[in-house]
Amino acid sequence: MSVLAMALLALAVEPASVPAGCEADSPVRDPQVCEPLYSGPDITIYSFESVAVGSVAEMKRIREMTQHCGLSNRIDGVGGMDLAVYDIVDATNESRACVRDWIEENVPDLSFSEERFNEKFESLASQGK
Repeated sequence: MSVLAMALLALAVEPASVPAGCEADSPVRDPQVCEPLYSGPDITIYSFESVAVGSVAEMKRIREMTQHCGLSNRIDGVGGMDLAVYDIVDATNESRACVRDWIEENVPDLSFSEERFNEKFESLASQGK
């Protein structure tokens, strides 16, 4: 099972009493207070947030242009299409704001939302890409 799949599974199986700010979908979760979403031999994930959606090349450009923000990230391709989601991992308030502000200022049409993702996915699927 991939790390992404395990993190998403953790989102679905959240315990009933979670400290404030430790909800699985919180974009910034304090490691001093919150349990990790995933903890394995090579990686521990406290927060995971999709912040952009577009082509693989667009996501690579965002990665390149936000290196200075200082946080872990990943580009997740979608089903063999030229569609990818840019995810940030274990963000602080500052690093999250840095990435999200850069996207909003430079490529706002790539900001992630479920609606944008679905729209781009359906558009590419209908074109057979």
